[in-house]
Amino acid sequence: MAHEVPPNNLMFRNSLRKTNYSAKKYLELTPDIIPHYGNKLDPNFLIQEYDNLINLPLQPNEINNIYFRAKSDPNVEPGARTAVVLRAVPNELILWPQVWNKTNLISPGPLVVTSSAPNEIIACATPFRFTPPNMGGTTYALIATQYPLNTPLPPETRLRDALPPPAADVKNWKDLVNYFNNDTSTVYYNFVVEDSKAPIISASTRLRIFDDGTEPLPIIITILCSAFPEGTYVSLSSTTGVINMAKCRLPGPLIYFEVPLSAGFDDILTINIFLAPDGLCDPLSFVSLRASVNIGGNDGSLHDEILGSLNIVIHDEATTHLNYASHAANRLQEYINTKDAEAKAGAIPTTSDTMILGRATGWWFRDHLFDVNKFPRQLYGSNSPDIQPVGTQNKPEFKTILGGYNSNLDWSNEHQINLQQGAPNYIYLRGNCTLGDDYLVETRLFCVPDRLLLYPPMYSLYAVTDGDDQDGRKTAIRRIISTSASSFNVLDRPFDLLNPAPPQSGSHYSFIAESRHPTDENPDPNWPHEDTDLFISGAKFAEWIANTPNICWRCIGYYHGGATIICTTTIEIPRNIYPPSTLWYVIAEAFNAPVGSSWELTSDISIEGAKILFPRTLIASGDRETRGCGFTGIPPGGIKFRVNLQWFSEGKNVPNDMRFGIQLVRHKRNGGPNMIHPAATITLPEEAANWPFSVGIHHPGLENKINAEISENHIEYLGDHFKTIGPNPWPHKTPVTGFVMGSDTWLHD
Repeated sequence: MAHEVPPNNLMFRNSLRKTNYSAKKYLELTPDIIPHYGNKLDPNFLIQEYDNLINLPLQPNEINNIYFRAKSDPNVEPGARTAVVLRAVPNELILWPQVWNKTNLISPGPLVVTSSAPNEIIACATPFRFTPPNMGGTTYALIATQYPLNTPLPPETRLRDALPPPAADVKNWKDLVNYFNNDTSTVYYNFVVEDSKAPIISASTRLRIFDDGTEPLPIIITILCSAFPEGTYVSLSSTTGVINMAKCRLPGPLIYFEVPLSAGFDDILTINIFLAPDGLCDPLSFVSLRASVNIGGNDGSLHDEILGSLNIVIHDEATTHLNYASHAANRLQEYINTKDAEAKAGAIPTTSDTMILGRATGWWFRDHLFDVNKFPRQLYGSNSPDIQPVGTQNKPEFKTILGGYNSNLDWSNEHQINLQQGAPNYIYLRGNCTLGDDYLVETRLFCVPDRLLLYPPMYSLYAVTDGDDQDGRKTAIRRIISTSASSFNVLDRPFDLLNPAPPQSGSHYSFIAESRHPTDENPDPNWPHEDTDLFISGAKFAEWIANTPNICWRCIGYYHGGATIICTTTIEIPRNIYPPSTLWYVIAEAFNAPVGSSWELTSDISIEGAKILFPRTLIASGDRETRGCGFTGIPPGGIKFRVNLQWFSEGKNVPNDMRFGIQLVRHKRNGGPNMIHPAATITLPEEAANWPFSVGIHHPGLENKINAEISENHIEYLGDHFKTIGPNPWPHKTPVTGFVMGSDTWLHD
């Protein structure tokens, strides 16, 4: 299905001429994609320098910060939001869409800017981060594409997955020209920044021909120059010798020649510029190598249709001072500025052993219990204490056992927790955060077979998942908002790894946890595993773990056995409808289950004190068996949790007509004989008096909470009172009637 393309909010330039928004894309010379090595550029600087080319050369094997800027469209609505993505490919003379449309997005993924007024110059403070390999004389082309954000994202949808696809493959040069002439979303950066002090400037590019015709194309190779001194020469050659040009003088007449090239042609072209020994290049002088096709017009004349270009730009200041733009130089300058500020304020004395290069900012995991915020780690870490599996029963008291004074205890180790086949396995994450002020952190968890640890691109196949509203599976994401700096935090909802498959013989599983920090400007940043590739050795993998604060790793064993059948459903109590004093029941029913088999209920609810479960119990009635639990003290903001019902055959045959059901029931308070009730009612069986009943921390009638808070409002509360949070006696003396709020059923056949 074709995507309808909405009007664009931004205007990117195809050349430095500030009004030349309609310039042909073949120029591939945009000043609005701005590589700047290790520099952290302020948006105001990018805007102030809008009329200038301020790019730095891309540095191989280094992280390059790449910024973008643009002008808002004259018809843009104030507040319009636009996502911009960046791709990179080894440069080619003709950037056919099929050259770049299948490449991954450059980290950190889509960046979002907001236009506040028409014709406004805007810039993004967050850079793209790109690490090109050493290409041996070639460089990379950069392609930026914008997408107006006119509608809200569906829940739990990544922004990158909601964006329209990139340009489709083209069949021939006519399709390419048509695409260039009609597309307003994409802009190209295909140039090399060089130093005029070099005696020879050399650049290579790839030339490919895609065409569905049978005749060779009359390709015109052109060399155009601007502001080079007398005595400069240029030559051009290809690896196969099909394209070859001896030294020619620059500047001079436009250099061009024709060569017939057939579909499938693929070669590397190298252009050499021999600078005049005594000449002086003007800043921003350039040489442009272009490929065109010679076509006839309606009037019988011939003209060239330019398909692509590689531009070599002289920028002495950018190249001469490149060392000052390195990451090390930037960190040193930050350190000097910080120390100067501290010395002037008299805040912190300068010490010779201050280690600032190894401190993480934001969220960081530990590899060992007593790790501090210093990276890289010196010890091999395969048992992170910040991944805490707690077994097949959830632990609503997680804050007590995993946080506070227990932050330096490994609860999982002490209780010898392993993964259990045929059961839910609950896993909590915890970690440190250096920032507060509602700093958002998102986390994911992978359960990876140990043989695949060296293959991060495959981790997504082993993500711990949640159920969705369409009975499918989606990657589980757990979020936390840090409200205070330098804090230790336990995420308040566990991951639920349901019925993990047995690992290979003699093998085990590895948990890999990762975090990221979405912002308004970068709502869908790359996850750490998306910013790396395959590892060639275990040592390289361990180095990645040791150097990456928002990644941690924990090995875990595996127990065979477990439940024969697991039924899973999601329960959601909506926000601001039911008060915390509401009494709730989760009721499980078994129909035609063999007598002597057993069942168990668990959930991943994480409200302190509230336990939605019943222990493993034998089934005594073959026709229909009912069991459940009661709870109260849910926050007024509502809650969403998953319930797992496990059935164990205990050696019994599994009948074809066996059926299970789960119901959520709300207690019906006695309002009088003539009350009208909006939902179906149900009466709990007499044995419900023996069911587990628990009280969450939010119930207004908690007496221990009253004593702690000395709250007059709670002292005078007229409803149910409970001594403490957690398990409590069944609160009813008469049969209980309730409203059925929802149900789910599973039939085994």
